Amino acid sequence: MLTKPIPSSGESWPVIGLGICRSFDIRLTRGKPKEPQKVLKLFFAAGGKVIDSSPMCGEAEDVTGDIMASIDGRDQAVLVNTVWTRARQRGIAEMDNSLRLLRCSAIELMQIHNLVDCNTYLATPPL
Repeated sequence: MLTKPIPSSGESWPVIGLGICRSFDIRLTRGKPKEPQKVLKLFFAAGGKVIDSSPMCGEAEDVTGDIMASIDGRDQAVLVNTVWTRARQRGIAEMDNSLRLLRCSAIELMQIHNLVDCNTYLATPPL
């Protein structure tokens, strides 16, 4: 899989990632509970790493956290997430909840959705 280096660290990440919002939100995949696990296994087997998530994706973060825990996938993943709320404490709570649902201690890249309250989050230290 084609990779590009991250300027600040030099670490190479694949240029294509997996967005989990629709396909991993089990409210949208009723009757196909095993499909997200198959997708994630195939994604890792093909050299994929970057998983793009958001608290706006229904149950997708929780489903992804379950799957990664069941297949020991966290070491293979580069997690990218989004914060989209106003006020520092609400944003931190939203990010903490994503960490809990994804069953991880860190998210490699946190994005500010539509630059909502971006000056607040740019000043917030990493979780």
